[in-house]
Amino acid sequence: MTTLYPVQDAFVRGEISPRLHARASLDLYRAALSKCENFVTLPHGGIRKRGGTIFVGEVKSAAKTTRGIPFIFSSEQAYCLEFGDFYIRVYAYGARVGTVEIASPYAEADLFDLAYVQSADQMWISHKDYPPKVLTRTAHQTWTLEDFEFLDGPYDDINETGTTLTPAETSHLTPAMTGNTTPGGTVSNAGGDPDAYQMFDRDRVQNILIAGDSIGYIRYRNASAAQRVVDAYWITAASKATTNFDFFTAWEIQGSNDGANWVTLDTRTAETGWSNSETRFYEFTNSTAYEYHQIVFSGGGGDDATHTRCAEIAFHIKASDQTPFNLTASSIVGINGDAGFQSSDVGRAIRLLGSDGRWRWARITSRTSPTVVKIVLHNHALPNLSPITRWRLGTFVPGKYVETGFALRGTAGLQPQILGLCLGDRRLR
Repeated sequence: MTTLYPVQDAFVRGEISPRLHARASLDLYRAALSKCENFVTLPHGGIRKRGGTIFVGEVKSAAKTTRGIPFIFSSEQAYCLEFGDFYIRVYAYGARVGTVEIASPYAEADLFDLAYVQSADQMWISHKDYPPKVLTRTAHQTWTLEDFEFLDGPYDDINETGTTLTPAETSHLTPAMTGNTTPGGTVSNAGGDPDAYQMFDRDRVQNILIAGDSIGYIRYRNASAAQRVVDAYWITAASKATTNFDFFTAWEIQGSNDGANWVTLDTRTAETGWSNSETRFYEFTNSTAYEYHQIVFSGGGGDDATHTRCAEIAFHIKASDQTPFNLTASSIVGINGDAGFQSSDVGRAIRLLGSDGRWRWARITSRTSPTVVKIVLHNHALPNLSPITRWRLGTFVPGKYVETGFALRGTAGLQPQILGLCLGDRRLR
């Protein structure tokens, strides 16, 4: 008996799963392949042999192993990266790109254990024995390789020991004010009240009259005409917010360097439904330092449009503008296997749960002893200087080569599956 085979003139489905090899009734089956080796399927339906390679140049050292990794920005901008023994070279359009050679930490023996993922002009590279790196192309002949900076995580488990961490500062713009001009700076409001400072006195359980009607402002001028960068704030409503309905519902955060010309940094409207002593947190983007900061509000005063009240406002100094301050541990137990802080912890993230139930994160900038490090605080100012019992050390230790187990996961919103797209999911052997 003669066996008849149907003529197949379309291969647009590419290789299909072995689980579909007997599904002849499916339309996709008749345009698919069980295996595609050394061929490329065309969008028009046909198939052609995979193209070969050409010699474009000698590697830096033919006696050593090198690895070629694609860096594809678009169909017009594609590169081949030559990863060698402690270096990276760049090729494009069939030739080496100028004299570009980037120093790298990767030894010859580790090149084929590198994992990478690329998006636009950046490539993230990881290896179990090296800190994660970011390779960036800023121009055709300008490439840089830098450490990847982890922001707010990942973290080890929450501390369950009796060790507490006590901050020396809170990262507030203002000190804990005891008067309108003490201990430093100047607090004022529209009514010229002598107790305006209570908006910055660290007492969040109070009921402060900050305006005699539904609009007004509360202002702080830095001591010694210093200029500071603010990027976040939190507000705590009066302890009788729901009784008097006197809490403001719209405002602007403003900065100035002369007290007359103001720049709006943040605007909020329709901030209604406040509970008694409720705290709300706000963040905004800002890189400019100002001598004066103020909140200009409206919508307060309740039904009778009189007496606007609040409890506390806390402006946060941007981490890059802070002077690092001490974080002191009560013991070394629970820190690095009970060894305490190490010099390798510099650059490490640490998460802190404030007494208000809000997590903040900080970065260690230096180590003084096994129980003392200096930090800068991100996100929001702490409510007070109380010892912190719940904290988490960052999993990644910049000063050590550690197997993190989370390499590249979540980096800049990318997923590990993208690696398959860079390499090509279809294998043409």
